[in-house]
Amino acid sequence: MIQRVQTIWLLLAAIAGFLSTQMPLYAGTLAGDVPKLYYATESLLLFAVAIIGALLAIISIFLYKNRGTQMRFVGLGIFVSIALIALEVWQIGTFGQSGGMVSGTYYWGALMPIAMLIFFILAAVNIRKDNKLVKSLDRLR
Repeated sequence: MIQRVQTIWLLLAAIAGFLSTQMPLYAGTLAGDVPKLYYATESLLLFAVAIIGALLAIISIFLYKNRGTQMRFVGLGIFVSIALIALEVWQIGTFGQSGGMVSGTYYWGALMPIAMLIFFILAAVNIRKDNKLVKSLDRLR
């Protein structure tokens, strides 16, 4: 059913994915104390992977009748989240080196892919629990 706990986790994963495209990921200081923010929208690949992860979470919500397919989509979402984290670190490293940054710091937007990964894992755990519950009820019939 759509009222299950994994729906909440998947909805939170989708929100984290969409927020990662809108929040600044990194703030650097250029020579001359000029601040520069880095957003996911500055890299097409980073933006696309974040949107794909969020869309996988949204699609997974509506696959509640087919837990096997829902689990595959959540597994793919976990993979996309890990890829997003790696891609984010790589893009921010490139941004810091190419722009002549004097200093820099990560912002809250950089934590959104990690939150998305955690939410996907929690959804997978709850889908697995539902699957075990349904299988145990089938044995009782």
